[in-house]
Amino acid sequence: MNLKNIWNKAVNGLLNDKFRQSFLVCVLSFLLSAITAVSTVTHLIKDTDKTFGIISAVTLIIALSVFFLTIFVKKYSDTWRRVFMAVLILFFGYLCYDGGPDGFLHIWILLIPAFSFITFGLVEGFVTAIPVFLAMIAFFWWPLAEFRKYAAEQASATPIYIDGQIAVFSINLRIRITLIYFVSMVLGYFAELVRRVAAKRLKEFTDHYEYVSMHDSLTGLANQNLLAKYLEDIYDNKDQYQNLGCLFVDVDAFKNVNDMYGHLFGNVVLIKIADILSEEKSAFVCRWGGDEYVICFKNIEEERLIRIGEKYRAIISACTFKEQPDFHITVSIGAVILPIDESFNFNHVLDLADKANRTAKKKGKDNVSLAEADNTQNQAK
Repeated sequence: MNLKNIWNKAVNGLLNDKFRQSFLVCVLSFLLSAITAVSTVTHLIKDTDKTFGIISAVTLIIALSVFFLTIFVKKYSDTWRRVFMAVLILFFGYLCYDGGPDGFLHIWILLIPAFSFITFGLVEGFVTAIPVFLAMIAFFWWPLAEFRKYAAEQASATPIYIDGQIAVFSINLRIRITLIYFVSMVLGYFAELVRRVAAKRLKEFTDHYEYVSMHDSLTGLANQNLLAKYLEDIYDNKDQYQNLGCLFVDVDAFKNVNDMYGHLFGNVVLIKIADILSEEKSAFVCRWGGDEYVICFKNIEEERLIRIGEKYRAIISACTFKEQPDFHITVSIGAVILPIDESFNFNHVLDLADKANRTAKKKGKDNVSLAEADNTQNQAK
């Protein structure tokens, strides 16, 4: 696999909400692990602040656990994401209380609005970002400002040194961090909102394109592409099925309909026949092209397949059209039942059904003819 294919696969994966969220949880948990690893070493080994070092160590363990669990235990990815949300809220909320005398660790709080919405979505993004913002307001300004660690030292006009560091977490820095956090949170929300709208429109376009590529525009039935996919799925799950029954329906003398009544009425006839063929709930109905249809049934007995074919033939020959009250149409139907084995494939199915249909035509049209499945063997799938 070349670099271009890897890149395309990664981009396509990021379009999927579940994959993107899991991917970003991995990125963010790894980043948090790196932050807390440095913090743990700084505060425990250098013996500067053991309490904060222990909290960092616990956060490091949880963040790494979430990182590996998200990768290897995908079944519970939503659970690991919510656990990580809780860890982020608690850790960064604690940073609002204790960020060190120079306020350096508070800068990492700005990761929350940058990642929360695109990682967790609109609702859970708010659930993650808002509590940290409220903790920031409470400890930076009111009502818990005086309980913040180093609050007294940092409020002093005279520079005070704590563990060799100068306490410079001034009111200006608090204002900047608070405003940047708020603006980032608002921008993050609208960025995710725009992404969701764009993703929804893209999905609607993609779904429409896929539907059009798999369905006949006139009748709304499946087309050859969807039939091929249907037969491929049956082959891939052949252990679940004993056989496939197939009816190949051809409208008798349909060219005369177009010549005598016009193509618009011809379309009415085709739509009417499509509606009749679709009445059988267990049927997979495909417009093969022109005036030909293919109807498939999983695990069906020969007698029932013929009975359904005769039912179709009788209803179609008896149906009337308000546009042309005196007009009547008939169909010839070829029937075949195939075992789902190694010889089962798209060409084999259609070849047998088509041969059965030609046999029905030779018998005088307006009839149902059964073909023998083992008389033709095409290449295995």
